[in-house]
Amino acid sequence: MGNKINFFNILLDQCRIMQEAMNILLEYCINGDEKLADDIIALEEKGDMSRRILIDELNKTYFTPIDREDLFALSRLIDEITDHTKTTVDGIRLFKITPNAHMVEITRSLVGITEHIYNAVYRVEKHKSIAREEALKAKEGENVVYNQSHVALADLFDNEDFRTIFKYRELYKHLQHTSEIANQAMDFLLNILVKM
Repeated sequence: MGNKINFFNILLDQCRIMQEAMNILLEYCINGDEKLADDIIALEEKGDMSRRILIDELNKTYFTPIDREDLFALSRLIDEITDHTKTTVDGIRLFKITPNAHMVEITRSLVGITEHIYNAVYRVEKHKSIAREEALKAKEGENVVYNQSHVALADLFDNEDFRTIFKYRELYKHLQHTSEIANQAMDFLLNILVKM
């Protein structure tokens, strides 16, 4: 009975949560509505539950459609992206800052990355070539975020208030790290495609 579980569907559920959280983070960065921040925190908990279900099913299943370690790692990284939407909100609240145009631009790029991750996972079973294309597009997004972060940092150092520099720098780095996690996730997905 455990063999009938579709691990791709659980991964896809994680991806839906990740994508929704990132879209809400973008909206939050644009208009600062604290209700949206609370929605992200609730979604992060939902994402944790989805991952727990995947781990529970993994523990009960002898045969998995793909390498158990790859499946576990991909799930962990998707969950980490969702976690980073919450910790971004935590940072904004902790530092009492207003997201600026750079943060909006970077978050918008992260939204695009999560869309490609969702599409890659959605297509991995039946359309491997499309899944590969989407994974590579997500990976390209990391370079975009890297460049945007460096432009944002360069602008930031024109500021004379070192506290402002510190606060925004931490958030830029955090958002950039989110794109690095996405890149790692797609490395695992590409690895899965090779093994399939």
